[in-house]
Formats: sequence, structure tokens, C-alpha cells
Amino acid sequence: MRVIVRLAYILTIFILIDLTATIYWIAQGLAHEANPLMGFFLESSPLLFVIAKLGLSGVGIGILCFFRKRFPVIIFKVMLGLNVIYCGVVVYHIWGLLFLLLTTN
Repeated sequence: MRVIVRLAYILTIFILIDLTATIYWIAQGLAHEANPLMGFFLESSPLLFVIAKLGLSGVGIGILCFFRKRFPVIIFKVMLGLNVIYCGVVVYHIWGLLFLLLTTN
């Protein structure tokens, strides 16, 4: 069960990196939000986007952590899957940053 909690912490860090990078890319006019639900919040207000992202993510992680003792194998697999997905998202942000740095003067 400690592994699940560690995965929750790592997932939280990935979500914060994604949130920060997304706000940066959009503020610079270099990207748009791919998630239609989050895009709605972002079009309304960047602050609403941040609140929604942190709120929805926090509730989701909280639910998974709440059920970690009852369904440890399932919750572990879900947490691992979410970490893999968000790791890919973070790598994508890093790739974009490197591309931007290497193609501009």
C-alpha cells in the first residue's frame, strides 16, 4: 500500500508539471488544450482552469487512495496506468520545450 501512496505523490507532481506547462504554452500562444472539458474551463478563465484541474485531480486521487485498502491490486494498476500516461504527457512537454529552444535563435 505504500507503493500506491508513492504513486499518488508522483502522479500529483506530474499533474502539477502538466498544469504549469499547459498554462505556459497557452499563454505564449503556442498550444491549445487537448482535453475538451479542461478547454472549456480554460476558455472561461485560467484561474478556473487551475481550480478545475487541481480539484478534479485531487478528488480522483483522493478516491483512489480511499479505496486502496479494499482493492489494492486494482488501485495499484490504475495508479500505475495514470502515472505512465502522465509521464508521457510530461515527456511531451519537455520535447516541446527542447524543440522550441533548439529551433529559435
